[in-house]
Amino acid sequence: MSGIAFYTGNIDEWKNNLMIGCLSGQKIIRLVIKDNKVVGEEWLLEDKNDRIRDVLNGNDGNLYAVSDSGKLYKISKK
Repeated sequence: MSGIAFYTGNIDEWKNNLMIGCLSGQKIIRLVIKDNKVVGEEWLLEDKNDRIRDVLNGNDGNLYAVSDSGKLYKISKK
């Protein structure tokens, strides 16, 4: 595990979800939390096969991830 952040961006269904960057898992894990319990999980960027070093909220409402290979990923609403 590496970077971690609560999502504060513009994707309503992700608000206050916990985003966890994974180095060995090579993905971002999105945890849905209700009443202090994890009630859902989604894996993001797992198809990139890249070690995710950090995740952070951008001022533009998007989620950003930085990888060990130096790539910057922007995760936004489709």
